[in-house]
Amino acid sequence: MIKKADKIAYRQKNKKDLLSRLLEIQKELVEVKIKVTLGQEKKHTQIKKLKHEISFIKTVLKEKSNETDEQKN
Repeated sequence: MIKKADKIAYRQKNKKDLLSRLLEIQKELVEVKIKVTLGQEKKHTQIKKLKHEISFIKTVLKEKSNETDEQKN
């Protein structure tokens, strides 16, 4: 799970920072999946945490795009 402080920090970031963090996490997820498959990594929970963080960032990005759409109207 993402800590409450991290959630607040993500909501305060701009779109550019969120997109760059999203790319970093996605790369990390691929690396962890490969390590788990090869047996180098035994922490399967890391995959779940990364997926959760990815989905939260995508949610924040969607909220920010909805806000800008509402402001235009």
